[in-house]
Amino acid sequence: MQSSKAAEVVALEYTTVKVPYEVLNKKFRQAQKIIDREISQLNNQITNIQRLPSPELQRQALPAFREKLAAFRKRYADCLSKEGGYAGKCLHRLQHLAEYTNTPDPKQEAIWKKKRLDKILVDYFLRNSYYDTALDMVKSLGIQDIVDTELFISGRDIEKSLAAHNVQLCLQWCHENRSRLKKTRSTLEFNLHTQCFIEKIRAKDYLGAIQYAQRYLVESEGMCKEKLQETMVLLAFKPTTECSKYKALFSEDRWEELVLEFRASNYHLHHLHSESLLSTVLQSGLSAIKTHQCYSSEKSGDCPVCNEPLNSLATPLPFSHCTQSRLICRISGKPMNEHNAPMMLPNGNVYGEEALTEMMATDGILTCPRTNEKFWLDQAYKVYVM
Repeated sequence: MQSSKAAEVVALEYTTVKVPYEVLNKKFRQAQKIIDREISQLNNQITNIQRLPSPELQRQALPAFREKLAAFRKRYADCLSKEGGYAGKCLHRLQHLAEYTNTPDPKQEAIWKKKRLDKILVDYFLRNSYYDTALDMVKSLGIQDIVDTELFISGRDIEKSLAAHNVQLCLQWCHENRSRLKKTRSTLEFNLHTQCFIEKIRAKDYLGAIQYAQRYLVESEGMCKEKLQETMVLLAFKPTTECSKYKALFSEDRWEELVLEFRASNYHLHHLHSESLLSTVLQSGLSAIKTHQCYSSEKSGDCPVCNEPLNSLATPLPFSHCTQSRLICRISGKPMNEHNAPMMLPNGNVYGEEALTEMMATDGILTCPRTNEKFWLDQAYKVYVM
């Protein structure tokens, strides 16, 4: 039981700890750069004070040094506080996962699973831009510590700025994550600068476009040489060109493509799956119970896939792989086996012996639920499955 729970946690809760860990790692690296820079400046200031020709001048320089040191202490405390917050969040989530794997109480397990379902729904709402609904749900359920609202809210602001044809916030985000984006060979920053280049051409600022390309695009030549060549050719075309290859580059749809590319890069950097967990779990469950009968005329009212809207949602999914089949009585829902033998009526429909016997005792006659035809019990034949 413990091993199955652990496997379930690994499959479904990977991002629960991974996301705050990645943010903590990012904050640590940023703090390290800030502290190294501040210490270097303080050391330089100490050296300059020591080089002053007289003790009086050195004493006069001390107040400015104290202010600099106080500012450094404040920034250090802020960095430490942020790191501590995300470290605490990681610890809290580990404890949250341990509650599930270690609890033997079925009631506590049900409560934990309900909380996980709430988290999955909040994740779905955030991914689909239902931010107010998600935030209200988080506040009312008190699950702030196990959902990543900050990540999605900050991403929303950048997406809004891109939709408004403003790349500054997104370029700042790229600068903060440049080393990690470079490792993944992301082209997001190049595409943002390309769009700025295109907008200058659209505004007929050709000289400004050339200068912008020399400053920001040429340095990416090694990674995006072909794209750079295509982009520079735009100087010879007007935004109203009918040439399909370059008409696409002038298209306003590129802004929406930038939004989608930023979202994908943001998810990738924080190890979030491209699809919501709700979609993944739902597809897995539907595929596990989907059979060919779900799309035939003989659908079961008790099968989720046989009924809408799940029937339509499951259409593109693969059918379940069953190594062992079981016969289920359509009337009682019980398995048909040696204790409940399958019985075939003259019209060819098969039901369990228990259900037919119970129907005979109640009504005095057998009525087929599919065709409403009536038969006697001795007209039913026992079916043997090899």
